[in-house]
Amino acid sequence: MEQPVTVRIFGTLIACREGTVDAWRDTAAFARRALGKRFGNRVAVEYYALFSPEMDRFPEVVALVAAGQGQVPLVFVEGELLSSGGKVSVPDIRRRLEAIGLKPQL
Repeated sequence: MEQPVTVRIFGTLIACREGTVDAWRDTAAFARRALGKRFGNRVAVEYYALFSPEMDRFPEVVALVAAGQGQVPLVFVEGELLSSGGKVSVPDIRRRLEAIGLKPQL
């Protein structure tokens, strides 16, 4: 079996009146479900909190943000930056996946 195409979403906690919310993690879970319905196990959606110890695995992302060249949420498809800042667009991710050859499951 082929390795799944990897979509990585990087976000942070968001401050609100009640404290903090992990909205980008929730958005990544939504994207995982939506893309999973379309592409099955041929796509893997991963979420990482920008200030977590896991970020040691992604020095290029940390450098991008530190240089002021990236804003959360950052979305990467197969290691290539798709979007920075704004929102996580499942249609944009789907289009990129299809552009690199991933076909919807039947």
